[in-house]
Amino acid sequence: MLQQKLQKSFGPIALSAISIFICMIIIQPIACWMDPTFSLYANRGVGKIGITLLVITHIFLLLLAAPKKLWDTFITTNFSFFTSPAWLRSFTTYFGIFFIAHALFMLGFIPAGAAQINMEALVTITPALAGRLAFGFLATFFLAWTEELIFRGTVYPLLAQYLAPLPSALGASFIFMAAHDLHNPLNLVTVHWRLGLGLFLLGLLLNLTFILTKKLYTGMGIHAGLVFVKVVLRRLPLLIFALPHHMPWWLDQDLRQAPLAQVALGIGCLILIGILYQSQQEKNTHRNT
Repeated sequence: MLQQKLQKSFGPIALSAISIFICMIIIQPIACWMDPTFSLYANRGVGKIGITLLVITHIFLLLLAAPKKLWDTFITTNFSFFTSPAWLRSFTTYFGIFFIAHALFMLGFIPAGAAQINMEALVTITPALAGRLAFGFLATFFLAWTEELIFRGTVYPLLAQYLAPLPSALGASFIFMAAHDLHNPLNLVTVHWRLGLGLFLLGLLLNLTFILTKKLYTGMGIHAGLVFVKVVLRRLPLLIFALPHHMPWWLDQDLRQAPLAQVALGIGCLILIGILYQSQQEKNTHRNT
């Protein structure tokens, strides 16, 4: 019974993943012939947009063969909320909380001796910087929406058709982790295991948030808030970080690889799992009364 559920839940996702890889193998050399600097494996830029559109195309193809209820849920979860302005307040709240949390983590590098303030960056603050930051925010918003659409708005509901919420969240988090190294997913958990662990915990936090709030834009706010700190620091390098071998073992410039940040994510996940468990217990009690 469990084997059948796993096949039904992960099977369509696995077939879509294989199809995406085949498309990448075909598209990548053609694109490089036209522009040698292009890469579908890039973390940002045109390549990132290209692979995102490729994945979303496969999602629509996958949903064509899915039950109509799942298609309706997909549209409602990922698109319909834009028609009401109420989503913006929630998105902004989550964005602000996690942007500040990430920024405070980065500022904590200074007393730890892992970074120092770059006073020279202050002279680069010009009116043009505001435009670059605005564009960076729009790119961050697009990234957060599309990734949440893919992993929370599509992958999780596909798994949740046949699996309980927590196993579905764990499965979707593993896929979220593996999908962030499309060139060689196994490399992520064998060589870059710290990055893999951080991505898994982040994915789990986002999945649990989605389960509890039932809203895509809450995860979008968390995702965008965390990413936008990196966007700001790329455009306005206010911190000069120590070399990796001079970093304390519990810190890393990429917080996804920092054990301290992973502990914080893990604690957050445990708290949300506790809330989820309590919510399910209350539902079961209400049904029995």
